[in-house]
Amino acid sequence: MIQRMIGAALFNRHTYEEIEADQGALGQAVVVVLLVTLCGIIGGIIGGLFEGESLGLGILLGIISGFVFGVVRWAIWVSVMYLVGGKMLRTGHTETTWSEVGRVVGFAYSPGVLSLFTFVPVVGGLFWLVGFVWQVAAVVVAVRQAMDFQSTGRAIGVVLLSAVIAVIPLIIVAIIQLAIFGGSSEEEAARGLLSLLALT
Repeated sequence: MIQRMIGAALFNRHTYEEIEADQGALGQAVVVVLLVTLCGIIGGIIGGLFEGESLGLGILLGIISGFVFGVVRWAIWVSVMYLVGGKMLRTGHTETTWSEVGRVVGFAYSPGVLSLFTFVPVVGGLFWLVGFVWQVAAVVVAVRQAMDFQSTGRAIGVVLLSAVIAVIPLIIVAIIQLAIFGGSSEEEAARGLLSLLALT
C-alpha cells in the first residue's frame, strides 16, 4: 500500500492503472483517506497543544468526527466525479465504475499526509497548501486514468465541474458535522470547507 501511495503521489500512470484494475484495493483506498484524515487531526491537535489547549473528550469526538466525515466527504466527491466524468463528459473510450474511481481517487489523497505538519510555526499553513495543491493534481491524474481520457484537460474539467456541483452537499455535511460534534471538529470541518472553496 505504501508503494502505491508513493506512486500515486508521484503521478505514476502505471500505479493508477494497477489500482484501477485491482478490485480488492477499495479497502486500501479508504485506509489512505483515513490516514490522510488522521494526519490532519494530529497536526491540528499538536497545533492546539502549542496554543495551550488541553486534551479532553473533545479531542476524541474530533477524531471520530474527522474519520467518519472524512470518508463521507470522499464518497460524495467520488460519486460526483463518477457522474460527471463517467456519464456526462465521458468519451468513446470511457469505461469506469464508481469503485474504480473511488480506488484511484482514494490513493490520490496521498499528498495530504503533509497536513501532519500544519502545527509547525510560521510555515504550517504552507505545508497544508502544498499538500492540497499536490493532492488536487494527483486527483486530476487519477481521474484521467480511471476514465481513460486522452487529454489531461478533460480530467481537469471533470475535477473542476465536480467541485462546483459538490459544493452544496459538502457544505451540508460540514454543517451536520458541526451540529453533531460542535467545537472540537470545527477546525477539521473548516479545513475541509476551505479546501473545497479553494478548489472551486
